[in-house]
Amino acid sequence: MVTPDYAAYAQDRAPGMVRRLHETLSTTRPITIRNQPNVDYDALVKAPRLLSAQCDDGFVIGIPYGRHLRLFYEFDAINHVRLHLTNLLNDMGELALEHSDCELMTLDYNDFPHRHYVEPMLIGAAFPSPAEVSVVRCRDVRDQKDKNPATNPEVGVREATEADSGAITDLEQRASGEAAHSPPLSDRFFTDAAWVGIAELDGQPAGYIHLAEAEKRGLIAEELVVAPDQPFADISGALLSAAMQYGAEQNRRALTLRVAMEAMSDPLLAQFGFRHVTNELFYQRPADPAEIQRLHDDKIVTYVKVGKIWGRF
Repeated sequence: MVTPDYAAYAQDRAPGMVRRLHETLSTTRPITIRNQPNVDYDALVKAPRLLSAQCDDGFVIGIPYGRHLRLFYEFDAINHVRLHLTNLLNDMGELALEHSDCELMTLDYNDFPHRHYVEPMLIGAAFPSPAEVSVVRCRDVRDQKDKNPATNPEVGVREATEADSGAITDLEQRASGEAAHSPPLSDRFFTDAAWVGIAELDGQPAGYIHLAEAEKRGLIAEELVVAPDQPFADISGALLSAAMQYGAEQNRRALTLRVAMEAMSDPLLAQFGFRHVTNELFYQRPADPAEIQRLHDDKIVTYVKVGKIWGRF
């Protein structure tokens, strides 16, 4: 039977059942099935904002982020994922609606050796066919800083603060519509960030970039958003240049972006030294189990708009 861990939402640093289950899976089985094999699950299950649902064979955990609940799972066998995932996701959706402002559940998947097993299972769990994204990386911002292309001097970039929350929320909504992460911003939007930069043109907010910590002293641009009525190349170029300058000053290394597949030919990426490293899948579905059931009963395909994937390149 699937048993959601309702206490986990207010757990602080004691994740309880999901922590014990994670330790069992990760220490007694040579292979566990994960959607994000490189994620530090030991750190993830300690997150105070964690939502979790689990069964005897594995768990699904979620981290609220504005309107989105980011999902991670770990199971001991792929068949057990197939058997339990729908129930676990319904439990997670109820928890998200009760304890957060999340309306959508999102799941990134990069374990490509198991892709042909997992994709039908996730679609069967009410996710639509996934969007495919490319991961690109600039190897070392310290080497790149003197090679960056010239940017429009009329675009200014400064570090954003909590006073800019309203402007960032507005940019999200304008650029992403129904798929926007906000409103509201995550309660840890700034505290979890390595750096947040906001671009301004003619005195008005035109875009922003949200950098987070990555492995091996790297950075990842978790958000790169440009207002749809602004010159995309000018704004995104200024944001990337400022991000690389920050990384160089902090003695960081690689800067990673995730962009839509069709963006791989965008010359701006090459100008900043980005190279393709891998592909990933991106799934999204409504959190409300009642909405999922209604769509199923009405035989409506649950395609959810994915308006922005790590910047509109």
